[in-house]
Amino acid sequence: MKMPGQKRCGGFVLPAAIFLLVVLSALAAFIVNVSTSAQIGTAMDVQGERAWQAANAGMEWARYQLAINPASPTCPSTAASLSFANTVTLKNFYATVQCNSVAATDVEGVSTWVFEVIVTACSPAAATEPRCPGNPTDTAYVERQLQGLVSF
Repeated sequence: MKMPGQKRCGGFVLPAAIFLLVVLSALAAFIVNVSTSAQIGTAMDVQGERAWQAANAGMEWARYQLAINPASPTCPSTAASLSFANTVTLKNFYATVQCNSVAATDVEGVSTWVFEVIVTACSPAAATEPRCPGNPTDTAYVERQLQGLVSF
């Protein structure tokens, strides 16, 4: 009931409260978006490190294959794909190992062989051989490549 001499106040609080709710909602949505992007970036960093570990394991495997017969080391004739399915952290990764003979020399009766080894590790891998590189259009795709010279 309106008393004589009182003026009716306009509803100032309700529009201000609605405006404040909209601004706080937009701020919360922005924070969630930034947080999600940061988490995805961190996860991709971890996957990149795992890909590097898989590539490093592939390089060690190639060195071992060459060292089995030190008197006459040879490269595999085709690229070999290594699966890490029996591991905990690398189970979704593959490493494709390519090996090329670069030089074979005989200096003063000592034979020396030089091989170029290229290892590409990736996840998710292609369905057919060679498994790496996989499908780079996949948003979760990671790949690392190591190249090195191995001599015996």
